[in-house]
Amino acid sequence: MSTKTVILLPGQGTPMEGAGDEVRRLRPDLFDAVVEAVGEDPFPRVAESTRFAQPAIVASSLARHAALEPLGADAYFGHSLGEIVALALGGAIDELGALRLAAARGAAMADADPDRLGSMAALRKGGIDAARELADAHGLVVACDNAPGQVILAGAITGLDAAADAAKAAGNRLRRLDVAGAFHSPLMEPAIAGLQAAIDATTFREPRVSVWSAVTAAPAEDPRRHLIDGLTHPVLFRLGLLALHDAGFRRFVDVGPGDVVAGLARRTFADLADDGPDAVTIEAPPTDGAADGAGR
Repeated sequence: MSTKTVILLPGQGTPMEGAGDEVRRLRPDLFDAVVEAVGEDPFPRVAESTRFAQPAIVASSLARHAALEPLGADAYFGHSLGEIVALALGGAIDELGALRLAAARGAAMADADPDRLGSMAALRKGGIDAARELADAHGLVVACDNAPGQVILAGAITGLDAAADAAKAAGNRLRRLDVAGAFHSPLMEPAIAGLQAAIDATTFREPRVSVWSAVTAAPAEDPRRHLIDGLTHPVLFRLGLLALHDAGFRRFVDVGPGDVVAGLARRTFADLADDGPDAVTIEAPPTDGAADGAGR
């Protein structure tokens, strides 16, 4: 019996060095399509804004997956932005639709907090319970439950500063992230209208392969709703990985640029034995030129 395989797709924050050249080489049609969707080449400007980073990451993930086929996927699971890629690879939307959704999402999130009043921060230790307690005390929210020891808070910068002081006093540390807003928090509500317009213009179908949502940590039953909720609701990536494992998945393959989500999977499954029925295999295929020959 073949091992049940889930393809993992990264969100924003994954390394993108050389990604533009890689997409141009692997899928020149995708390169042209993302330039059209954004209005310019987004790859040289990925560090500037979600406006450029998000469509570039989606194009890169799609191109790398195509180069690494066949992977025998039984499910797709994306971290935040990666859910758009998962929907495309699963057959729920087409690639052009995915690029347009990513461009709209990135632009809407870039414009949601023009005064940069919100931000995000990573709690060093204590896990999800400590993060919730700290968030509740300072008007923040848990934005990402990524993996054991990697929980992200989001909210107003004033609240994050107060929470950082409280964490330090308790022997912990809350480290501010270099992001342009309080993603996955109510401060992203202004982005909803822009993304909703793009969703309304996109054709959705029943997926050919199961797509899981990091908004619900379960199979995506209402992808349009999940994409909207993903702006203001937490990313439940750790819980999604555990649910996939409970559903019998044992091979986890990160095909996006970088190996960020593979790293989150390793941390989540670190306590499993190396063998036996619960053991998992976690793979992160090579980036850039090495990927070109992997699926040929």
